[in-house]
Amino acid sequence: MNLKKGMYLAGESDFNWKNQLKISKGVVAEKVVNTGIEYFDNAYLPHDKWRDLTESEYKILSYSEKGNKMFNTLGLGEIPDELKTLFKAIKLEECKTLFDVQPKFQEDEKLTLKLNKVLNQFLNQKSDTQKYNFHRITRCLPNMHTTTFHLHNREHIKYTGLHIDQSTKFTPNTAYKSDNRISINISEESRYLYFVNLTLKQIYTDVKKRHQDIIVTSNNIVELFFSLYPDYPVIRIEVKPYQYYIAPTDNFIHDGSTLGNKKFDITMVFVGEFNNY
Repeated sequence: MNLKKGMYLAGESDFNWKNQLKISKGVVAEKVVNTGIEYFDNAYLPHDKWRDLTESEYKILSYSEKGNKMFNTLGLGEIPDELKTLFKAIKLEECKTLFDVQPKFQEDEKLTLKLNKVLNQFLNQKSDTQKYNFHRITRCLPNMHTTTFHLHNREHIKYTGLHIDQSTKFTPNTAYKSDNRISINISEESRYLYFVNLTLKQIYTDVKKRHQDIIVTSNNIVELFFSLYPDYPVIRIEVKPYQYYIAPTDNFIHDGSTLGNKKFDITMVFVGEFNNY
C-alpha cells in the first residue's frame, strides 16, 4: 500500500528530518515474530526491513501550514544547549539499574531546581497556553522491539506493540480533542518512534469501509485496522539524545523502540497543549 496524507511532520526550519526517517512495508503479528518477550495476543510490530523514504513519500509527510493542527502534527527538535548541559550534570549514565534513575534527580537539590527552571522556560516556549503537566520519567530496557507495556492482572508485564494511548476517555471520532505530549530523550543513545501517519478518524473511516456491522472503539480499532491493512506502511523516526518529539499520542498508532541499543532508555514526558514545534 502507498502512504496517504494524514499526519504532518513539523520542526525547526533548519532541522534535517529526512536523515532520521525510515519506512517499512507494514506490520506483522508479534506471535509470528516470536520476540521472546510476553506481548498481548493481539499485538502487532512493524516489519523489520526499513528503507529510506522516496521524495514523494517525504512530501506526503511534510509540514503544511494550512492543514497543520495539534491533533495531526508530529514535531521533532533539539533542546537548548543550557538544558542539555543541566541534564548531563545529573549523570544518569551512572545508574546501574532503572530504579536508580528517579533518585538521581534528588541527589543535588540546587541542580534539580535550576534544571526545573530552565526546563519550564523551554516548555513555555512550546505551549502558547502554557497548559501542561509533568507526566513521568519513562525508563526502558535496551534492545526492545517496542517499549510500551501494561501490568496484566496486576501481576506481570505484557507489552502492547503498536497502539494508541488512552490518556482520557474518547471515541475514534473525538480523539482529536485530546492533549498532545512532549517526550525528551535524556539517554545516551538514540531511541525510535514508530507510527502510522493516519489520524484515528481516518483509520476509523478505513475500518468501517470493510466492517460496517462492527462497533469500532478505541479498544479494538488498532487490531481491526492492522487485520484489514497489514501492508499499510509504518514510519520510523530516530530521536537522538537530547532531541524531543511532540505528538498527539491519543490520535495515532505508535510505539517506541530501543532495538539495537545497549544502554538504558530514559525519557521525560509532559502532557498538555504543545503547539510550537
